[in-house]
Amino acid sequence: MMPKLAIILMESDIRTKNDIAAVLKTFDGAIGTLTAAANFQEGITLIQAGEPQIVFLEVTEIEQGVKETGFLVSRFPQTTVIVTAAEKNSDWILRLIRAGASEYLTKPINTEELTAAIYKVSRLHERTNEPVASTGTAIAVYNPTGGMGTTTITVNLAAALAEQGKSVVLVDLNFASGDVTTFLDLTPIYTLATITARRGHVDASFLKSVIITHPSGLHILCAPQGLGEADNMQTEQLREVIAVLKSIFAYTVIDCGGPLFGCNLATFESSDQILFVTLLNLPALKNAKRYLAAMNNEGLRDSKVKLIVNRLIPKDDIKVADAEKILTTKVYLTVPNAYMDVKSAINKGEPLVTSAPRSPVTKAMQDLASQLMALK
Repeated sequence: MMPKLAIILMESDIRTKNDIAAVLKTFDGAIGTLTAAANFQEGITLIQAGEPQIVFLEVTEIEQGVKETGFLVSRFPQTTVIVTAAEKNSDWILRLIRAGASEYLTKPINTEELTAAIYKVSRLHERTNEPVASTGTAIAVYNPTGGMGTTTITVNLAAALAEQGKSVVLVDLNFASGDVTTFLDLTPIYTLATITARRGHVDASFLKSVIITHPSGLHILCAPQGLGEADNMQTEQLREVIAVLKSIFAYTVIDCGGPLFGCNLATFESSDQILFVTLLNLPALKNAKRYLAAMNNEGLRDSKVKLIVNRLIPKDDIKVADAEKILTTKVYLTVPNAYMDVKSAINKGEPLVTSAPRSPVTKAMQDLASQLMALK
């Protein structure tokens, strides 16, 4: 049974008011209260007094709409904002969704779209406060700097796990230089920015609504498109996101980069395995030595942190044994250098398991997936 919903309507258009009211009447008593506000300020007063589950917000000017939407979702995180607008503009939709709107309904209101939006919000508010049962495995792939191939390994490990029939979500938490959307030729409407704007609504139903599916079958939660949007992600919220993802998917594979604090540290603490990626050159190994020591100091022990050597060329001056001696760490797996295969896969927007199934990198990712699955 649907919970009774309290709704506030910030709408000046009489036809739209009537259309929304008519649809709400079809919910057979599931709507507890429906209150109309004459303007935004009156709407704020009503929200403070009534704590509604839904606010319908009319947007007639994009900058003001983004501002008002952002204010509502940050000030009243338990309230879902549904935008109504006459403008059929993809830029408007993208900006308002990023600001935190749950839905964007174009006027005149489509009955089916409105009904679906109400049911979606209803399911969201049915959730309980019981702790999430985390049954899946989270795997973080990390190097603090770019150019090591962490995204290549993240994307193709996720694809190799999915190839084994596992449910897999790929999460781009490399806020500074995340390339998952480039690797898989994606133009997402929903990203992690959508989640950060809706504090208090991180549950399975909501996460499923913002995760996109690649033709390969991979599920993907994309990084925020704007650098400033990433600053809004808080560590406790990130821990909650990972816990919920682990309750939905068998494997959560996370692309990470940047310094060892904040969201990265929270991710590693929430992960079951951490794959530290390096190359066999002196600058990369020097940096790896520093960060592996720092991770150990943070309590991330060798049993959890596994060293991956990427782009291995057997005739290189520095050998795997040399790296193990420098880093005082055993190499868990090596990934051969197959530049053209990787480049072609990226240009096609596909993982290697589909674009180059016979590539040595594909074989390495399948081996890595098998080894990690055996640890569960």
